Amino acid sequence: MDQTVQSVLKKASILSSDFAVRAVCLKRLSASITMLVCLLVLTGCSFRSNLTMWAMRPVLDGAITSLLAETDIELARAGLESNLKLLEGIIRTKPDDRELLTLAARGFTGYAMMFLEDSEPDRARLFYERARTYGMRVLEMSARELSEADITLAIFQGKINDLKRKDLPAAYWTATAWAQRINLELTSTESIAEFPRATALMQWVLDNDPTFYYSGPLWFFGTYYSSLPPLLGGDPERSKDFFSQAVEADGSHFLWGKLLYARYYAVQTLDRELFVELLEEVKNGAKDEPEDLRLINRIAALKAEKMLQKVDQFF
Repeated sequence: MDQTVQSVLKKASILSSDFAVRAVCLKRLSASITMLVCLLVLTGCSFRSNLTMWAMRPVLDGAITSLLAETDIELARAGLESNLKLLEGIIRTKPDDRELLTLAARGFTGYAMMFLEDSEPDRARLFYERARTYGMRVLEMSARELSEADITLAIFQGKINDLKRKDLPAAYWTATAWAQRINLELTSTESIAEFPRATALMQWVLDNDPTFYYSGPLWFFGTYYSSLPPLLGGDPERSKDFFSQAVEADGSHFLWGKLLYARYYAVQTLDRELFVELLEEVKNGAKDEPEDLRLINRIAALKAEKMLQKVDQFF
């Protein structure tokens, strides 16, 4: 065989080997693509759900932030209603999302407090309980079995110590919703018996950050100690101390707090002058208020005006 024929056969052998290698590679690539397609088909719902969640979170956050800054009360109420329902729908796809659950606890608490408590107390109770349930789901991620009804108060207080600083928002809104629901059920001994747990939870917030949400824990305990008779733990002096601290820290911005100060402490101590003074301040509004207080401050001003018109009924 001459050299030319040998050269041709050698090249043919190389090409054949190259085609074989490429065929194997293409076969493997085809198999990988097929597997990927199968995985996308099998997990398509989950993928789309996560993608929707990722896209909706900033939209929902922005919508709620905008509503809290809204000065048209009816527009804000309608918007909050629809967004709360949307939020619950998203939570169904992400049932263990701390931020969404905490937002739901805050949203249902705020809605009940601003729009339902005076006119629809039965609905307010249901909304507060829904808020408490969402909040407890967050807290139980750090303190297991915290919401179990059969554990003793001592065990409950011990479990609270397992909470972490990241649990502050959930703890605050859970305790607030819990206490507000109890306040609407003061004729029930079972509900009143829950007060120590709600206050223990808020005490944890107070110990870790007394200024959380415009001194919310201070306003809370000011209201708590002036809303109960002495036999059930009421203490006007302690109430005044908490309210005074809250006013000094955030009273110029958080008008809802002054509304509570007038409604509970001033009425409890029969201080008509303080009652009128506080409500006039609320009615006149706040200067340089933060955007997220615009809605609640407008509602507080309307409530203050109505209370001033009924001053003789309080004293």
